[in-house]
Amino acid sequence: MADHLTEEEQIETLKRWWAENGRGIVTGITLALAGYFGYQWWQNSERSSAEGASNLYQSFVEAVTANESQPDDKQMTTARSLAQQLKDEYGSRIYASQAALRVAALAAADNDLEAATEQLQWVLANTGEDTLKLLATRRLAAVVAARGQPDEALAMLGGDIPDAFAALYAETRGDILLQQGDEEAARLAYEQAIDELLPEQAASAQLLRLKADSIAAASEDAAEESPAGNLEPAEASEMEAGQPQQESDEQ
Repeated sequence: MADHLTEEEQIETLKRWWAENGRGIVTGITLALAGYFGYQWWQNSERSSAEGASNLYQSFVEAVTANESQPDDKQMTTARSLAQQLKDEYGSRIYASQAALRVAALAAADNDLEAATEQLQWVLANTGEDTLKLLATRRLAAVVAARGQPDEALAMLGGDIPDAFAALYAETRGDILLQQGDEEAARLAYEQAIDELLPEQAASAQLLRLKADSIAAASEDAAEESPAGNLEPAEASEMEAGQPQQESDEQ
């Protein structure tokens, strides 16, 4: 009889425990299953989205590189349409930003600076990749300068720039300063760019040195053609001493 009562008590205890905790257990199991299947669905959806964006971008690249990267009007229309589709359907993916950067470059090459600006601003507003933001900012600064706003462009190139982009940003500053006619500041910017080059960027040193040296050579030619350049050294020194506010080309 005692054993029988013990079994009944155990059953009753189990019933009470289930009444108190059963709903929570069922809910927990349901949530776990929902989470698992939800994650599986998300993975499949993400994989499908990535494949769709990749295929669309491949078609875009084929269009812009047709005819040895000289696409005709029809191919360019196709490329722009595909780029827009990437932006509309896969705007958060890197493929959309890469396509926008490419379209911006083509627009700038055609001197369509407004279209280039729109594409670059879209990249800045939509990409989550820091590298793409830095590229878009640098290119946008060049476009803004070409549109007659050099001061705004130079301001865009300021701030803390990662080492990998320091040389490129310094070179762009030099290009803009040269457009403004500030040759000495441009030369210094090119010199800075050379100093900022990373070992893997050494191939750019020759072009940067050519830019810096061409400014120095032009300054020397201008000095030789000036009245002071045709005087004997002593006479030239006297003339320079009479104009202390002017800086020499060597500074």
